[in-house]
Amino acid sequence: MARARIVLLLLCVAGAGLACGRRLVGRLSFDAGSDSAARVVPDLPQVCTSEGWCWTHPLPTSDRFVAAYTVGIDDLWLIGASGTIVRFAGGVWSTVPAPSSALSAIWASAANDVLVGGPAGPYHWDGAAWTQVPSPASPGGRPVYSIWGCAPNDVWVVGALALHWDGSQLTYPTQPILPGYLRAVWGSACNNVWAGALIDGSGAGRMMRWDGNNWLDIASQPAERIAGTGPDDIWSLGQGQLFHWTGPGAGTLRDSRTLNLFAIGTDAVGTIDDRQVISIFPRSGATSSLAPAPDEVTALWGRAANDIWGFGALGFAAHWNGTDWTAELPGWALTHDNAVKVTGSSPTDLWAVAGGTLLHGDGSTWQTALTPQEVGGTIHDVWAAAPDDVWVLGGDALIHRWNGAAWRTEDPPPRGMTTPEMRAISGTGPDDVWILRGTNSVLHWDGRSWISRQPDIDRPVDIWAAGPDEAWVVGDDGVSHWDNGFWYRPRLPATFGSTPFTAVNGSGPADVWMLAAGYVLKVSDDQQDVSVVMSSDWRAAALAPIATGGVWVVFQAGTEASRLYRITNTDPGTFGTAVIGPAGLNDLWLASDATLWAAGDGGALIRKRPSP
Repeated sequence: MARARIVLLLLCVAGAGLACGRRLVGRLSFDAGSDSAARVVPDLPQVCTSEGWCWTHPLPTSDRFVAAYTVGIDDLWLIGASGTIVRFAGGVWSTVPAPSSALSAIWASAANDVLVGGPAGPYHWDGAAWTQVPSPASPGGRPVYSIWGCAPNDVWVVGALALHWDGSQLTYPTQPILPGYLRAVWGSACNNVWAGALIDGSGAGRMMRWDGNNWLDIASQPAERIAGTGPDDIWSLGQGQLFHWTGPGAGTLRDSRTLNLFAIGTDAVGTIDDRQVISIFPRSGATSSLAPAPDEVTALWGRAANDIWGFGALGFAAHWNGTDWTAELPGWALTHDNAVKVTGSSPTDLWAVAGGTLLHGDGSTWQTALTPQEVGGTIHDVWAAAPDDVWVLGGDALIHRWNGAAWRTEDPPPRGMTTPEMRAISGTGPDDVWILRGTNSVLHWDGRSWISRQPDIDRPVDIWAAGPDEAWVVGDDGVSHWDNGFWYRPRLPATFGSTPFTAVNGSGPADVWMLAAGYVLKVSDDQQDVSVVMSSDWRAAALAPIATGGVWVVFQAGTEASRLYRITNTDPGTFGTAVIGPAGLNDLWLASDATLWAAGDGGALIRKRPSP
């Protein structure tokens, strides 16, 4: 990174054709000079969410870190949006079991007295286990955005309401009704606590102050972050505007391009702006600036001006020592591109696509199989017929095929003067392979030659082979079915409109499922009709068929946690309780041992084993 000297600590993979020597991985090192070394994974902790999702790449996690807290001189805790909790103590990374699938706030008085919170409310760690703290609020009043305390028995937990923790229970204090959720809380003493509210949508808000007996209305100023060094040095941040307060009077606008505000010990506060520039505001003395933080940094926490942690998306954490930024997490990653595809031929033969990189896994570790330079810079799809028969569609318009020992390329005809982009591949065996190519072409391999079969729709995006000489194609223009030598189009729901289809898959000819926007659809048993089974305001991103019938479907909603539903054929109108996963899941694959694999942003490859 040109703007800051970053020590990137990544694994050198022998398969990439690079000269490999001794490489640093986080704070660990190992020799990576042979094929066997490419499988070596550093001794990093396995991070799992409360829903049972466990990262296998990158390690220890690619969860988006949202907050940090230092319990002691050498005891840093990081929490992730999807419930990840990692700890850096004594120079070693470890993991703490997550109490919830979503977290946003943390505070601690000691390693055995930690409070965290999120949408489900607050939780307390006693050094051995988490306990959910009963809230006096209704379910709508349980979300937690920020926590601050002046003593183990004097802690404020704020969200929809301001609640007080006395070391054993939460209670309501006397307080006015606040317009919107409280987003931030900070204090210089037990009787000088500041809180900020922000009303979503309108941008209005309030600054409040606790004087030891009551919450007092200070100003009509929204705040999402508050930090300071004393009763006459308070800083607030709301919607990019940084204000400085010297007491209960009006605040002074200091900046309008600030992204985050954080504490640096007890003697200074810091900010990061939209140029990644970090400014330090000490209690006394001149403002100073640090070298720009890495692009991945979205939040910071500091103990001193030469001891600052930056963290953010993709499980990233970096440390500033007063001179340089050093990347510490992820401690091990083969690629940081978004993982868009995961599949396999067995639980111990997995393949994943992240950008232009093809990764091969054995169920627990990963290695690079093809680099972007070897496939034209990108990969459109991969299909694994068997461990010794894997087909990859590259950005170079070629098929890269693995025979168990080596890769070879094929250039399937026909094609015109230009090189049309290949989009998707599916098959039932080595003599029955289907490929989408260009905007209206389907190529079929029968074991001897390629045959062009033009579908009855334009702009197809996905294909699934249901059986020998039977395939389904979906795209912007609808659905088309090839069966015994002919294409035909099934009837779509009358109220469905012209919503583009995005995916098709199934467990057999009588169990075919499709996705379109927020819809999950199923083909009727006679294959004449397509009907809506489930709909959502979220986008249906991927589906994985269940061998006994039915599907798993993942829905995305921006930076919110992904949600997965299991839909069965026995009662397709009833959906199981949503399973929460990290944000940005892009693909699913269900192995024969019922382990559900997901590919996500930041190169995330995670698995969820079946419940006992």
